[in-house]
Amino acid sequence: MATPSRARQGQVTIVTIDPKNEAITDPQNFVISKSHNDQVQWVAADPEVYFTVEFEESPFYESQFSSDSPYSGLVRRNVLGDPHKVYKYTVRAGGRTVDPGGIIDR
Repeated sequence: MATPSRARQGQVTIVTIDPKNEAITDPQNFVISKSHNDQVQWVAADPEVYFTVEFEESPFYESQFSSDSPYSGLVRRNVLGDPHKVYKYTVRAGGRTVDPGGIIDR
């Protein structure tokens, strides 16, 4: 009898925000899997730095995140995984602004 397989479920990708770093975010573009119920968590390199994250076209149920609410939650049901589509968003922290992106894979 075959052993049941266990599918990978729900990993959290950490995006670090550091306004002292030239790029501000690491990684520049996150990649998460919709089918595995992955999420993103934005964190400040310095816990004293307040940040905001805002998507123009959000793949998540919410479009704004911040130090107070740093988890993306799940990808919306009507979003299709596409490794070539980049969802641009704006990060504001420590007086700096950057526009990284995110990819929702299958």
